[in-house]
Amino acid sequence: MTRQPAHSGSDDRERFLRPGVILLWVGAVILVLRGYESLYGIPGMPRFWHQNPVVWFVLGLSGVVLGSRLLLRAEPSDDGPRPWKPVVPGRRFHHVVVYTRANCPLCDEAGEVLADYANWLPKAVEVDIDRDPQLVRQYDSVVPVVACDGKVRFRGRVDERLLRRLIEGTTPITWP
Repeated sequence: MTRQPAHSGSDDRERFLRPGVILLWVGAVILVLRGYESLYGIPGMPRFWHQNPVVWFVLGLSGVVLGSRLLLRAEPSDDGPRPWKPVVPGRRFHHVVVYTRANCPLCDEAGEVLADYANWLPKAVEVDIDRDPQLVRQYDSVVPVVACDGKVRFRGRVDERLLRRLIEGTTPITWP
């Protein structure tokens, strides 16, 4: 699985959002009206509404299906680019340390996630805990551990949503 950088844009996804929502709602309203009409009748509806119930059902169903597909297209996937950037630009933290050990898939994943946010974080320094008995006692079963400016922020896994919140909630130390 290759990861895309966090800063790559995706305007295509945004252009599917509004039409998807509109189609989904219109389709749902048509289906609800058709269902209500078939159960109770709706007086005052135009003649073409009453003469073509199948057409209205197909239109409503098509709206729901197409709207759902457009919304799914607008939803960012985990494997695709993440079009995110903080409101305030700039690098956060002076140094980031990742406590790892050899043959640790979560440690590799943490390095990839941190690399995706390299525009806002300094280059992470990896420290192998197996080289220091004190670090083994401290972090043996919770690697990777990510410390930003000396404060432990992640243990076991780097959650991207929490990393984004951390970046967003931290005042930049430099401006690009």
